[in-house]
Amino acid sequence: MSSQNALYLLIDERLKRDELKLPGLPETAEQVRNATMDPDCNLHDLSHIIQQDTVLSARLIRLANSAYLGGRNKAESLMQALTRIGMRRIRTLALAMAMEQVFKPDNDIVKMFSEQFIKESREIAAASVVITQDLQRRGIGHRLHQDVSLLAGMVSRIGVAPILRMANEFEDSFANPSFINECITQFSSALGSNILSYWQFTPNLVQVPLHFHKGRLELDDAITVNYCDIVHLASLLTGNAQSNKNSVTVVEYQMRGIIKTDDFWQQEAVQESYRQMLELLS
Repeated sequence: MSSQNALYLLIDERLKRDELKLPGLPETAEQVRNATMDPDCNLHDLSHIIQQDTVLSARLIRLANSAYLGGRNKAESLMQALTRIGMRRIRTLALAMAMEQVFKPDNDIVKMFSEQFIKESREIAAASVVITQDLQRRGIGHRLHQDVSLLAGMVSRIGVAPILRMANEFEDSFANPSFINECITQFSSALGSNILSYWQFTPNLVQVPLHFHKGRLELDDAITVNYCDIVHLASLLTGNAQSNKNSVTVVEYQMRGIIKTDDFWQQEAVQESYRQMLELLS
């Protein structure tokens, strides 16, 4: 058995036994998700949960005051921020904001990969929001939501997280750059989909990690665009995925009307929106 297969089986077995403490879904985010499933839950209940996590609280206040939500009057408290965000959006945005709160590895090699993982997730998420905003301005993608695009971008590479966790735990066997890269290439996409399914994410998000590198070959036009397409295009535009003969290209996304022009990503207004989203996620 190869070392890559041994690592995959180790992760898969822990996942099945509910013994894999996956990074990226901290306790507070889990509590928020569970609370929002309760029809009797209100903003005061959520505020009580979220205020236990000072980092998440600060990020949600910052989000509420950003151009993303069109905030004019500054929210100075968590309760004011949650009121502005609204019950319908809190679950999605809290999950998105919490996704990068991954474990803090001790091994220097794993730490380097972890920092890169967070950077790429932010870039893909920010670009996903910008693409969704553009589609909606053009009257396309009415079924898409910017908040879900943000979350889709943040979870697109979640399959990398347990690989890094195992490499950190068994550093003598797995904390090798070429080995980690090979594992990420071979099975992070399938593992990511398994994790999102295990976390009971909706099917439209569970599929996102599977299409991170190639995109959906069955995409016909802009009317049928979904979050898999948004995230793959965002990955291409930010340089976090590479086109190959088996994947959808940026030109093909343009031909299908997902982006309007071949210089879409170079436009100053688009880049400014992207920079603002990146700053918000940093």
